[in-house]
Amino acid sequence: MQNIFCVFSILYSEGKMFRVSPRSVYYVIIRNYMSFRSLFKISIVPNLIDPLFYLIAMGFGVGAYLTNINGMSYTTFVITGLIGATAMTTATSEATVNAFIQYKIEKTYAAMLMTPINLQDIVIGQAIWSGVRAIIFGGIFWLVSLVISQTYNLYMLFIIPLLFLIGLIFGLIGLTFTYIAPSREFLNYYNTLVIRPLYMFSDTFFPIDSIPEIFRSLTWFSPLYHATNIIRAIWIENFTMVFQHLLWLISCVTLFYFIPILVIYKMYYK
Repeated sequence: MQNIFCVFSILYSEGKMFRVSPRSVYYVIIRNYMSFRSLFKISIVPNLIDPLFYLIAMGFGVGAYLTNINGMSYTTFVITGLIGATAMTTATSEATVNAFIQYKIEKTYAAMLMTPINLQDIVIGQAIWSGVRAIIFGGIFWLVSLVISQTYNLYMLFIIPLLFLIGLIFGLIGLTFTYIAPSREFLNYYNTLVIRPLYMFSDTFFPIDSIPEIFRSLTWFSPLYHATNIIRAIWIENFTMVFQHLLWLISCVTLFYFIPILVIYKMYYK
């Protein structure tokens, strides 16, 4: 911990903490896009099959035995939860497994650092690309959901930037764990102990009112919980608490922005 504070003080004093080049970030994003373009077709199945199975099993299977939940059908409740969850898992996959391969195995980071691109540019570029991936696959599932639910309104277009925001947050969080992971297998702990509980207990499949108070309080800190409630508000056009949920998501971006930068600097310059 002391080493991290030392790195922070050095970066802050030299002004490097805020030295991000938009052009360099753009090049990092383009590099990831070019790699992704050749793998897009085989990426569709693993990123979409999981939420589709959950939709069939929970939305239509369990939904056949349930009526309304919070003023909507259970199928709609699950659909709106899975849209945000798909964005989260897609961004997590990009910021963990893919980023780990670039960082530790293929040494892509080291190659980029031979150019004017610096570590901050790489981290921010990776996080933004995670947000773009969240838009792509979360957006595909969203379009499928529109066809299934037969629900349309113009406010739903705001789901697209929300998907990016979800991806950005979980991109930053995922990168933090990736940079401290000693091996690729270590990332399984993050997926099992962090992402999977968030997937299940963020108002995704059932209202959190039904779980014990202590877990309900912890759930409030989940970015996915707030994103899911914004999506539901857009879906049913009830915007009562949207601002509060959005404010927390923006706070998460601000909070997690510096952490992966500090961690990777510590790894490179320890």
